[in-house]
Amino acid sequence: MNPDPSPLAGRLEQRAAEIEAAVRRTAARFSEVPIIETVALRLLVLLGREISTLLEQALRPHGLNETDFRTLMILFSQPDGVAHPSELCGSVAQSPANMTRVADGLCERGLITRLASEQDRRRTILRITPKGEALALALLPHTAAHTKAMFEPMPPAARQQLLGQLRALVAQLDHNTHPVPAERQPGGR
Repeated sequence: MNPDPSPLAGRLEQRAAEIEAAVRRTAARFSEVPIIETVALRLLVLLGREISTLLEQALRPHGLNETDFRTLMILFSQPDGVAHPSELCGSVAQSPANMTRVADGLCERGLITRLASEQDRRRTILRITPKGEALALALLPHTAAHTKAMFEPMPPAARQQLLGQLRALVAQLDHNTHPVPAERQPGGR
């Protein structure tokens, strides 16, 4: 990547070039900065934020935000359309308190229902409603088209390679931040 942005570069390309230039300037002052890895991580963050912004813009006319949509889609993806709020917290990267707020909003709109578990009255079950399923089905063509367009220039083999590399990065980050206790490792006690 050329750190000097072209005057014809798009907004994100310009921002990416600025990020790389800043990392290179930092590395010139502190030689132990891993340039490629730092630029890659910063670009992943940039992409994540930009993709979230695009998704929010697409969902806003439907009265949803990204967290509402992800929650609805997780319920939609379940064979029985059901999940516990605690299970959704990790999947949508929300705290239990915020997950309650999200569930409240989706319930108020009639997109999901909330009821007590028959096995444990302290647990809540969230279920997607027919109205929620209809909204998910209506939004999927639009979101799928955006996703396809984003990856269109990339050949299928490169997409598969990127997916594999991202999975490896996720596994490495998980291993570094959440190491498996010795007793659960192969050969452990």
